[in-house]
Amino acid sequence: MALDKEYFDSIHIDVVKKKYYNANKVEVVFQDIRRQAEALNEENEQMRAQLEALNDKTLEIGDAVLTGQAVYKKLVNKARERAEQIIEEAEQQKAEIIKDAMEQQEYAVKRVQNCYTKIQEQHSAFMDAINSEWQDFLCGLYAEDEEFDMLPPKDSGGISQKDIESKVGDIAKALFSCDD
Repeated sequence: MALDKEYFDSIHIDVVKKKYYNANKVEVVFQDIRRQAEALNEENEQMRAQLEALNDKTLEIGDAVLTGQAVYKKLVNKARERAEQIIEEAEQQKAEIIKDAMEQQEYAVKRVQNCYTKIQEQHSAFMDAINSEWQDFLCGLYAEDEEFDMLPPKDSGGISQKDIESKVGDIAKALFSCDD
């Protein structure tokens, strides 16, 4: 702010061009200027203190941001490591489950094959037993050779022993074919 005629005119000091000043009015103006300068100086000092405080806080905030970034990176790295560990454990569990399932499937196949083999053996034994019973039954019907003589001859329209044997054989073959 420049001290010129316009300034003094704005604060109502009658300035005459050379030597005619009112000393009291000039002193009041200078006191007012001095008070305003001191107020500005005091305000300047306060602003300087605030600026220094803000600079200190800026440094603190910068440090806090850097610390926060470091903590963030550390957390992200830990999370990645944990995620990789969980994925690895899951893959191991998956492999174990698949292995167990395959072993159970193989065990089930073996058990079914064993059951099927036993059923075939029992079926074969059952068929043999039926065949034996059937033959015993038929042989019981013709226990003695004399009884065969009693059968009517083939010419007379009766059934011969060979016909009976072939029919029994056909029945046994049919029973054995059911086994397959």
